[in-house]
Amino acid sequence: MNPNVVSEEYVALQKAIIDKQQQLRNYLANSVNSGVQEQEFNYEIPVFAQLKQSPVPPDLYRESIVEIESVLSEHQPPLKEELSRLISNLTEEDIVKWIKESITFNTGYFQTFAEKRELSPWLPHFLAEQALRPFMQLLAFQCKGFINEFDVMGTCPCCGEPHRLAKIDLKGEKCLFCPRCETEMKQKRLACVHCGDDRPEHLFYLNIKEDDVSRIEVCETCNNYLKLVETSKILENKAAAMLDLETIHLDFVAQEEGYGDEMK
Repeated sequence: MNPNVVSEEYVALQKAIIDKQQQLRNYLANSVNSGVQEQEFNYEIPVFAQLKQSPVPPDLYRESIVEIESVLSEHQPPLKEELSRLISNLTEEDIVKWIKESITFNTGYFQTFAEKRELSPWLPHFLAEQALRPFMQLLAFQCKGFINEFDVMGTCPCCGEPHRLAKIDLKGEKCLFCPRCETEMKQKRLACVHCGDDRPEHLFYLNIKEDDVSRIEVCETCNNYLKLVETSKILENKAAAMLDLETIHLDFVAQEEGYGDEMK
């Protein structure tokens, strides 16, 4: 992988956020009950969309926001004043709205929020999303025992995030890996994860010079792609979010070649 695509400072920030999210997930485990064990599911729809109760209690979500904010302030001192102003002015109504809009990844809402509060355009959504992920990850952990029974086209069977990353093990088996909720799911058959086309001649691979760890799987039918990482060649066990960041050069290459949803 090419470590020069993103700065060392940003990688360090992401590592610190991921560590904090793991701590928060462990903390939340005794307080949040998503009810997944008592609920019946349609295996063709992501779990999150079918939940009868919210797995994100507003009071605990606020705590998560504060914890992620502390990491940001530590690694980005120039943001301290802005972050402090943002946190202190968050109302209960804002918290409930943030949960809803971050779940649906509503960038427009957060851009408007930033403009009205005179904040950096990227900051509210980044903070809201990173604070949401421990809850998503806890849900994924609670679904681990049955998630491989799902067959959801194009998205993570747990949180509904579009597929973009997979791990390849020593046996060559592919495991889809979600950067948002950290769900791991074995791919049942050789086919495009986005459209389901299983004709071998319609799937091909782009290899990157000087990168013997990762490559790009491309589908000629839907014009989309999937990043593949051979984890057996990596010395440490990494979170999906970190692998996603470290393979961002594959996104650049794929999009330059005309692949991806935004290129349609």
